[in-house]
Amino acid sequence: MPKLEKYHPILTPHYTFDWLTKARVKDVLTLQSQEQSNQALTMLTTADMINQTMREIFHDQKLVWGITQRSNDHLIGQAGFDPLNLTAKTGQLTVTVLAEQATNAVLTELYQRLVDFATKELGLTELRVTLPQPNPIVAAILTQLSFTNTTPTVFTWQA
Repeated sequence: MPKLEKYHPILTPHYTFDWLTKARVKDVLTLQSQEQSNQALTMLTTADMINQTMREIFHDQKLVWGITQRSNDHLIGQAGFDPLNLTAKTGQLTVTVLAEQATNAVLTELYQRLVDFATKELGLTELRVTLPQPNPIVAAILTQLSFTNTTPTVFTWQA
């Protein structure tokens, strides 16, 4: 079974997936605020979340990265497999990007690389994506990647 801590950085033509500890806490807070607008988030709670995420990665429970643009090193999102079960070869694929980055080109590059990584590196045979709300751009990308939608917000893929 692979040690998840060795899987960084991961590169795409335009993005780098690396540990959240490589990003500024302020940037991670901005991303968290976008997706969890109903919670009182602070720099301290964000730092705690980053530390807890890293502990879970080092215990092979999840694999989560910050996503930065290779051209300028700006954090644009977070992605990974949370939860991840290497024994059962299953994972929940998560991708969150800043609203201005949620374009077809960006999301296609991210999802393609993550699905490829899941199957070739981790040997996963089942993936699940649960969207917070219906998203036609992501739905089209996942359909192209052979995912089946069970509801407007839940997609599954099996080898």
